[in-house]
Amino acid sequence: MPVTYRIHPAIGIARVGDSPDDFFVGPESPGFPPTLEKPGDKSAAAGAGKYKDALRRVKRQGARFHVYEYTSDDTGAVTAVRAITGADADIEWEVHLANRKAAAPELEGGRRRNATIPEQDLIIDAGPHRLSGLAQPMHEIRGTFLKTVDVKLGDLLTDADGRLIVLGGHGASQSPHSSPMNHFADNDGWCDDTADGPVRAVVRLHNTADAVNADPAWVVVAPPDFAPALENVVTLYDAVYSAMARFDPRLALGDATPVSFTRDIYPILRRVSNLHWVSKVAARRHGEGKAHHFIAKLAVLASNHPDQAPDREAVFLALRTPDGKGGGNMPKLPALAVSKAPGAALTEQQYARMERWSQGRFEADWTGQEPSPLPLDRLPASARPHALDRAALEACVGGPFFPGIEVSRVMLDDATYDAARPFRINEQMTPGGVTARMAVPWQADFNDCSIEQGADWWPGQRPNEVRRGSEVHAPWTPDWGHQDMVDGWAQLGFVVPKQVGNKIEYVEDERGIVP
Repeated sequence: MPVTYRIHPAIGIARVGDSPDDFFVGPESPGFPPTLEKPGDKSAAAGAGKYKDALRRVKRQGARFHVYEYTSDDTGAVTAVRAITGADADIEWEVHLANRKAAAPELEGGRRRNATIPEQDLIIDAGPHRLSGLAQPMHEIRGTFLKTVDVKLGDLLTDADGRLIVLGGHGASQSPHSSPMNHFADNDGWCDDTADGPVRAVVRLHNTADAVNADPAWVVVAPPDFAPALENVVTLYDAVYSAMARFDPRLALGDATPVSFTRDIYPILRRVSNLHWVSKVAARRHGEGKAHHFIAKLAVLASNHPDQAPDREAVFLALRTPDGKGGGNMPKLPALAVSKAPGAALTEQQYARMERWSQGRFEADWTGQEPSPLPLDRLPASARPHALDRAALEACVGGPFFPGIEVSRVMLDDATYDAARPFRINEQMTPGGVTARMAVPWQADFNDCSIEQGADWWPGQRPNEVRRGSEVHAPWTPDWGHQDMVDGWAQLGFVVPKQVGNKIEYVEDERGIVP
């Protein structure tokens, strides 16, 4: 029977941090936040269980890649799935990271950034780096900017089972000639240490002479997620899933496709309701005690009885259509975002399911309690590869891409993907191409995406307000400029869950010295 090998997650997410050595692995099963200790580190040292190390420096988030073996029958149906580790094979990993931001087209206009400088001098391309073996220590990945400026794009290492961990840079943005920062995205003369590129593996099973190339994956190095336990209304998984549905009709909502309240509708309502912890704008309508705090109205919203139709329809009619040209005005974004930012609404697949729900055509399967998620090692072996794919992307923003946080609007283009390789970046994509049109440096956009025109951008990733001590909506950042964010981003606090009586609250923790 045919046997193939694939790397998962199909798109892995690493995040920068200024801690030189401490890191953690990003989410690997849906519903679970990151595990905050290094793999295999059982120590109770200061900094364990935190997003910052003992010296209050931000830990890097690593993207861990696994190899899975798929056995299929003669019809192409998968009959068995198993993880391949160092106990089964010698795995040689290859990663090619690049940062193409300084040579990309401007976000607002057709001009190339740094138009007078040769493109090859602007691209920070580390080239392919290889690593194999068990528990291999950090191997640095470096490139150059403007021929002479050394930029560390990250590190590679392996865990005790030979799985690859990719770490990003340290959040160090710089301008060799002290160029000004006058724009939230397009700043000539600047570079940062985010990146992206392919992840490949050659698998040599023990006791055989065969070397097999695994189906490649991709890795993205992004800014930190400062509210990792909270989700955005539209996640990157939602955006990629909607793109995949255009290739694979089995993923699209058809007439016979069941819509589950618990699986399809509740997550959207929960995400909206929880944003009040990090957004004063969201709290006005969706905070506790407000009319649209959906998780307090689940008995009504989970019912498909005709008497509850007005409640469901009111929610649906408030939604902006996926093309941004009709419907209501939710998610709450300024006119600028709606007109210029792709993804400023629910995805086609999310919207279609919400419409079906509003009509009462759904499975009323809510039991009164959210199902408990399962960690990766408790999932069936056949479910683990997609769990890795999904968990990595659900922790990222899926719109609006103006320009976004982890990836650019290129993720909405069909050409970015390979129709025959679900959830995978097209192998023709150039290293650095996924993040090329992101803000340079990333801190400029990160600073400016506070509340403007009464709108929220990505509060589930980059909070607007936080609960700090007795303050319910304390500003997460002071009145900073771009350079302040470049210098001080690592001092900002993380929003984490805290048990208060019989409920969970999301409060700021690990805040450094911030003016």
